[in-house]
Amino acid sequence: AEYGGRAMYKIQLKFFIAFSLLVASCLFAQQFPTSCTGKPNLQNPSIATPRLIKQVPNGKLTIVDTVTPPIYVVHVYGTDYEMGYAYGSLLAPQINSLVTEFYDYIYTEINQYLQYLPEFMRKAIEEGGVAAGLELTYLLTEPYTPKHFFDEMKGISDGAKVDYMTFLRVQMFPEMIQAACSMFGAWGPAINKTNGTMYQLRALDWDTRGPFQQFPVLAVYHPSEGYGHTFATASYAGFVGTITGFSSTPIGVCEKVWDAYGGSKPRDGYPWHFLLRDILQYDTDSDQALSRMASAKRTCSIWVGLGEWKNDKDFKIVGYSADSLEIHNQYNTVAYPGHPVFPGLLYLDKHVQPSKNPCMGDLMTQFYGDFTPLNTIQYITALAETGDAQLAVFDYGRNEMYLAYASPVDENGNVVEAYRRPAIRLSMTDLFNY
Repeated sequence: AEYGGRAMYKIQLKFFIAFSLLVASCLFAQQFPTSCTGKPNLQNPSIATPRLIKQVPNGKLTIVDTVTPPIYVVHVYGTDYEMGYAYGSLLAPQINSLVTEFYDYIYTEINQYLQYLPEFMRKAIEEGGVAAGLELTYLLTEPYTPKHFFDEMKGISDGAKVDYMTFLRVQMFPEMIQAACSMFGAWGPAINKTNGTMYQLRALDWDTRGPFQQFPVLAVYHPSEGYGHTFATASYAGFVGTITGFSSTPIGVCEKVWDAYGGSKPRDGYPWHFLLRDILQYDTDSDQALSRMASAKRTCSIWVGLGEWKNDKDFKIVGYSADSLEIHNQYNTVAYPGHPVFPGLLYLDKHVQPSKNPCMGDLMTQFYGDFTPLNTIQYITALAETGDAQLAVFDYGRNEMYLAYASPVDENGNVVEAYRRPAIRLSMTDLFNY
């Protein structure tokens, strides 16, 4: 009888535990906002230790092969041309393949971008093809582009043995189009339940049918004295400008298209992706970065996410356009339906702004005070389904970057978005001192 009672107790205990776990999982699932349609991504980021695979004068190529495709982490040193030549030499196969596949891709996809281009550029593309539109962009922006970009591009083309003008035209692509993205910066009261200082999200929502995600690259620049300071850009093989980046000062930058902007959109000026790169390479705080934006001959209308942890120690969202520069901070941001406002938190979702979609606002409400890189990756971006092409989180306190890219297109035309993929965790201190 004693044995039977003990056996019955064990059965009841197992049933109770199983039932409790089921109830807990249901309750946990119900905590997520019903306004969001995504599912959690519970894959844990892996700590990445890039492995050296190749070395040339002024450059070292390392690889993180715990993800597929592997992420190349390229380190370049020296002057602008020297850094470019080393970059091109180390990644020549990837650059040549991407340049070739880029032109095949853009010729088939250009129609979706034509509506966003001015009439004179649409006409140039209709008459001379995509290459004509890219070259026209180069001619319009060349007088306003700092010389060091051309020095670096010449170095890359020489190192990779790719035609200079063919390569240069590819660099104009971000200036012709922009992407829908999400971003946030959280600090102070927004993360007071953690031991962090500030976290910044960059979720790139862009076409994943192209060749780009076959060639993910984190480029770490170590310029010679007088050529700026150490910084890193997360992009694709051979792309010189910045869409996502973090510097040693530290400053973090990202961007999002300003769809609803109704002002002028000239094409002659300082390419926005080159300007963001110069912020990383030369500026040491928000004031310098904002001064650079204010004095620039601006072209496209975008939202710029600007994080800095030296003086202001906060995150700003800048409405960047030819006509004006709107600086949004935690004190002047206005709440509207679907977009609640909190101290120490600024954010934009992937939709046209001002967005009435409640998902991101509901997530900000739920995680306020407890944002971390892990719950940002596992829940916020996954539930909001943002970060199709690329996902990055900057941890200013630990000087770390979490990074994920979309998978390449498989034989059936399917892609796994970055927000559903495993991220890697990189020590920027180690990379900047490499």
